[in-house]
Amino acid sequence: MESYFRTTSYALVTTAFLAMALTGTLDAVSIILYSIAVVVCFYRDTRGTQRLRLREWMWRTLSIAYVPFIFIDAALISNRVLALVHMTLFVSAAKLFQNKRDRDWVFLYLIAFFQMLLAAGLTFNATFVASLGAFLFFFISTLAAFEIRRAGREVAHLDDEIVSPLEQPTPLKYRAKSEPASAPKNNRVRYLLGASFAQIVMVASLTLPFFFLIPRFGGGGVAGAFNGTDAITGFSESVELGQVAKIKKSPRIVMRILLDRKPPRALRWRGVALNAYDGRKWSISNRDPKPGMSQGMSSGDPERDAKFERRYTFEDRSQNPGAVIIEQKIILEPIGNDTLFATRRPFKIRGAIPQVFRDSEDALTSVGTKGRISYSVVSDINVPTEQELRMDAPATADKSIRQRYITLQPAKLDPNISKLAHDVTRNAPTPYDKARAIENYLKTTFRYTLDLKTTGPDPLAEFLFQTREGHCEYFATAMVIMLRTLEIPARIVNGFQMGEYNELNDMYSVRESDAHSWVEAYFPRTDSWVEFDPTPAAGINDYSQGGLIARIRKYADALEVFWLDYIVTLDRDEQASMMVELQQRLLGVKDRLMLYYVSARTWTRNMLNGIINRAWSTGELIAIISSVSLLAVMMVSLYIVLAFRKRRRLPDTGYGPWWHRLFILPLWRRRLAKRDYRQSAVLFYEQMLAIARRAGLVKQPDQTPIEFALASGLTPIREITTLYNRVRFGGAELDENETRRVSELLGKLKHDVRSKRFR
Repeated sequence: MESYFRTTSYALVTTAFLAMALTGTLDAVSIILYSIAVVVCFYRDTRGTQRLRLREWMWRTLSIAYVPFIFIDAALISNRVLALVHMTLFVSAAKLFQNKRDRDWVFLYLIAFFQMLLAAGLTFNATFVASLGAFLFFFISTLAAFEIRRAGREVAHLDDEIVSPLEQPTPLKYRAKSEPASAPKNNRVRYLLGASFAQIVMVASLTLPFFFLIPRFGGGGVAGAFNGTDAITGFSESVELGQVAKIKKSPRIVMRILLDRKPPRALRWRGVALNAYDGRKWSISNRDPKPGMSQGMSSGDPERDAKFERRYTFEDRSQNPGAVIIEQKIILEPIGNDTLFATRRPFKIRGAIPQVFRDSEDALTSVGTKGRISYSVVSDINVPTEQELRMDAPATADKSIRQRYITLQPAKLDPNISKLAHDVTRNAPTPYDKARAIENYLKTTFRYTLDLKTTGPDPLAEFLFQTREGHCEYFATAMVIMLRTLEIPARIVNGFQMGEYNELNDMYSVRESDAHSWVEAYFPRTDSWVEFDPTPAAGINDYSQGGLIARIRKYADALEVFWLDYIVTLDRDEQASMMVELQQRLLGVKDRLMLYYVSARTWTRNMLNGIINRAWSTGELIAIISSVSLLAVMMVSLYIVLAFRKRRRLPDTGYGPWWHRLFILPLWRRRLAKRDYRQSAVLFYEQMLAIARRAGLVKQPDQTPIEFALASGLTPIREITTLYNRVRFGGAELDENETRRVSELLGKLKHDVRSKRFR
């Protein structure tokens, strides 16, 4: 038990630490140092060595000395939340190095519980759900082992006490069958593990319905307070070339997207579109954001309005001929800016967002949103056919379009870029064919890399004529500038690739590693911006190759979506929807059960009518009666055989068969008492033995009645044995009060056996 208690205690502390580490906010130094402390202390406590032990006063001194460092950590090293996390790890590690008493273990349990609260505030994802389940299991198991261990020390002194013969514990061979004499120690551990798991299941079964039924008042909570400033790094509102860096492919989730239908082609999630290039960096000139026409609740308070769903409409393209409408439900993680993502040409948006704007580049932005948000976007993804695009002439675009998307900045562009564009498109007759030619040229003759090495004054020219390798932003920039030298309006777009499809929840998981840049070229005849992607295939994430790791990742993503939908963001409207759906399902079950009931009743009535109204012949009646009689005889025979086999497995008491003691003796005892009181004493003693045997207390043939009474440790058995000896061997006769007392003792013994009070 001591080893089990120590193991579960360290597992509890380690689980809380892992929950903190899996949030992704804990630094590597803290993770490594605390892991070393846990491993060293567990090994030391297991071996029982006294090395590396801290005294109580040392721990207190270190804890007090750490207090000033908390403020330094919060102000200069990390932040207030991580400073609190570092403090819990420090005091917990220092406590592990002590000789731990009960109160020290309790302190470690409280620190672990506090760490779980901090982890819940820093993240609400699938890893936290798994950590919480493991923590609850070890918490229950550890508390049970802690109490057993403490109670064992308190009663240990009883082993040295001398007790009277009548107070001695029951010998091992007379113990109840439910407590075997030689139960191995590992059975106790398995029992505690099974009991802990059963308690978790019972608590979850009892509390989860209340969680979904309790009304919600507001939102945010602890998670909202922490997540509001937690931003992703895979997306930027600007594109800057000429940086020397190593782009890291992070698997962190940016958003999850549910489509109302299967898309006809791969989609991209637009963030911002940029039109102005200064030779190194892209930006937006004259963004001119316009708010959408809003429908929904408004109280004048932005924080309150953020809790209500609103609808915004910029135009209605659903009635346009040839429109391909698709709706996207998006769960967007905090990204550190106001950008909202959607596929091309969004015109309707719905969500708990105070205000939504669409700028001149068809990019969506929000105002007043914090933390994780959920919204729906309706887009028109229709693209003109190649025949229509080849009939287009971008030179016919109006002056504002040409000035915004053809004018080159900087004016002193490397002339070799224009020459390269004309060379690549020499055999392309139409602007659309020219765009495809440039796209294919960049995609097939250049190499994709995550190492950004261009350092010269003109990074674009260096990319095209020297390094000939780069990231997606270089390919998109090169294509836009080459198109503009051909007087084809073009712009660069920053956003994300489509992501990984998860068939478990029918959603697309978009990660930071899916961040991407591509090109949009304008064709005035169809008034459409057409997407082009000159990035080589190596720069496009391929999720088609599965495997065990990918399958596990999909299950984790599906669990996290469930956690977000039904735990984190569950509100009153969703509760009402769940209750309505549950009611409809119950009504459906009720209708099906009623249909089964009516069908069964009709079948039974028809069968009974057929039996009653049928003219049975004598031979048929004889056959039916014989079959029923044979079935009854078989059942009785089976019962007798099973009872006999059970009787053979039990030791003989020498007082007749079991049915005689249980059924015949209680009836005969009173009648025989009038004739021979000694025979009556034998009968009530046999009845007592039959009752005691049901508790696993069996009198051996070589055992005297007094020895059996002392070994049983039960007061009713001792009193009945005293009366039995006085009548059976002393020649005394029981009076009316003593006879009544025997009946009371037998009844009490039977009640104690049924209530498990025989120990």
